[in-house]
Amino acid sequence: MLLAIGDVVRIRSTKALGTVAGVASHRVGNVVDVQMNGNTLRPVRPQDIELVARGFKPMTAGRAVATLLFFLLGIASAVANCVYVRDLGANWAMVTFVAFTSVTAVTGGLINLFNRPRRVHI
Repeated sequence: MLLAIGDVVRIRSTKALGTVAGVASHRVGNVVDVQMNGNTLRPVRPQDIELVARGFKPMTAGRAVATLLFFLLGIASAVANCVYVRDLGANWAMVTFVAFTSVTAVTGGLINLFNRPRRVHI
């Protein structure tokens, strides 16, 4: 199971809801620290929780600028790839496909690499 800080989880035994506050090492293995009502932390085994909702961070100015920069890099790679494919003698359909694929792959890859929330496998 992949969890990030801020994810909402339910404890199976008590049906209580809480948010993930962190992962801790214990002598019996890893435990997930769940923040319950009243800011109390409760260590729970990963087998005893189920994910209810993913937490997310709101868009900040820095992340917006980074996303715009990644999009511009995607467009630059699409132009370079289109010129190369066109010089090889491809028709307009192939050039359009290469442009779309380049923008999607480069932009999506960079956004997933740098702007995604960090999840911990437990």
